[in-house]
Amino acid sequence: MHGPNNTMKCLRDPTATLHDLYNDPNGTSHDNFPRLVAEHYTQIFHTSEAFREIPSLDIRSPPTTFPDRSLVRFRAMVQDTSPSSEMYLARSPYGKCGGWGIELTEEENGEVDYTNLRECNVLWAVSVPAESAWCAEELDGSQTRSASGSTSAYLPQHSHKFPHPTLPHIGVQVKIYDTDSAEKLKSTDIVTFVGILTTESSISLSYSPADLLTARTSVSSTGTGLESRDEVPTLHVLYIREHTATLLSRPYPSTATPDADEHSAPAKVRSELISWMAEEALGGDREAAEWMLLASIARVQSRSPPLLPPSLNLTHFPSPSPTPSTTDAPPTFLPTLSTVLAQILPLTHTLPLSLDVLNKDAFVPESKEEDLHAGVLQLPQGTVLLVTEGGVHEGKLVEQGILNVHALQEVMNTQTLAYKFPFSQFSFPTDISCIVVSEGSKSALFRTNISVPLTAPKDPEAIARLYKPVEDIKLPSAERLAAFRDLLVGARAGKVHVSEETSEYIQRDFVRQRQQDRSVTSDDLIRRMSIAKLYALSLHETELTVDVWERAKAFDERRRAACASTTTSSATV
Repeated sequence: MHGPNNTMKCLRDPTATLHDLYNDPNGTSHDNFPRLVAEHYTQIFHTSEAFREIPSLDIRSPPTTFPDRSLVRFRAMVQDTSPSSEMYLARSPYGKCGGWGIELTEEENGEVDYTNLRECNVLWAVSVPAESAWCAEELDGSQTRSASGSTSAYLPQHSHKFPHPTLPHIGVQVKIYDTDSAEKLKSTDIVTFVGILTTESSISLSYSPADLLTARTSVSSTGTGLESRDEVPTLHVLYIREHTATLLSRPYPSTATPDADEHSAPAKVRSELISWMAEEALGGDREAAEWMLLASIARVQSRSPPLLPPSLNLTHFPSPSPTPSTTDAPPTFLPTLSTVLAQILPLTHTLPLSLDVLNKDAFVPESKEEDLHAGVLQLPQGTVLLVTEGGVHEGKLVEQGILNVHALQEVMNTQTLAYKFPFSQFSFPTDISCIVVSEGSKSALFRTNISVPLTAPKDPEAIARLYKPVEDIKLPSAERLAAFRDLLVGARAGKVHVSEETSEYIQRDFVRQRQQDRSVTSDDLIRRMSIAKLYALSLHETELTVDVWERAKAFDERRRAACASTTTSSATV
């Protein structure tokens, strides 16, 4: 049943394929049918070639471009797992397959056999926030897009459930019949749902399964006709494909070696990446570019004990020159660094702060009338978040603004994000690497683990180059850009071992430093160990050697000296 002909049939008529599988005399018990469906479709589309034959549901091909009950795949972030499960009729009185949005209208004297009722899980999923265009293109592959419908005119429903509602996105109600798979899903998980696309009512959350069993209504696999809300795109999931923590897969350590090809060796690629970032986005400052590289590959290594990505503050980053404006609100400018990061990272988002954003936007998800509204910080794990303070001017932070600052600070400090509910709030784990760009010698709003001063020219032309338009950015060749991405994605997933010999050396080195400078604390050792591991990861080294430790330590010492120098200069001025 898994040959090319069956694959084509699944693509053309997934409903008929479900019926065939349900009526297959060699099939397993119908009690386990959702699991059988998941396994069946997983096997049919297990190769990359077959999987990419499934049309992709995304902002280029929104729900309105597909015929009803089309087979689609939707790479999405799980936004809301709180909706109640839904009852459906798994088998009609005459033995036909139910579920997956298949309408069943047969009745026996108007009665329903409640033993054939089953539960499916319902959740809301959205386009992956912070996903880079090149990452989406790599995962989706080249596809022929549907010509029907108008993608530019598509207005997503329930935009309040997307972290950045003004940006193009897709929101979909998802129904999962294999409940074991559904129970593994958590908010902000990224998965690809493969299923049958329909349009259905958004079922109210105010009833319980007991209400469903006692309701005297016409039962179908799409629900029970109880109180409903608006019609929304609904995906009846056949199976779920999981993704790696980095969304993309790259080897670590790199398969390239210095002996085999010097041009593709990690150290060479690393150096070229730093040079490109420095030249295009940081006024030629290679030290700042190297810190951007380390911050971009940082991730949560452990929660117990806490080994979290260090937050980074790029200081002395000048704001763009003011331009005439017809409004009182200052214009928003994104630094070129934002575009550069989007060219090399799978998941990255820029958050330009202003008093208006802080005081009016919601940074944390909040449940309102049993509907979870997204927050700005409800981002997938693995996101690199660039926070700019150039738009923050004099004014007053109201209560909402103070709460937002606290929420982002908590992400930096503990890698957790609070979700607000009517009578309580719960914190859920995140994995967001935070880079704050500020004009002064420190952030006006946040405490970060590491501060790095930008030492670049400050004349008007030089400042303008820090904010140059996308079309003025000089991209490297496609080959080198691919090498940059390989280096970063591989490093984010890599692991570094610390040998006993190196560990002993580091301990002796720390004791020696403490003897020379009593202000050195264990926090300094933790910070430097974190930096050294990131330094090793950026070189695609599997072991933290004494040499790498010394190089990383010297690198951090240069940073501290630069910070002290800029602080002294500012005080003198």
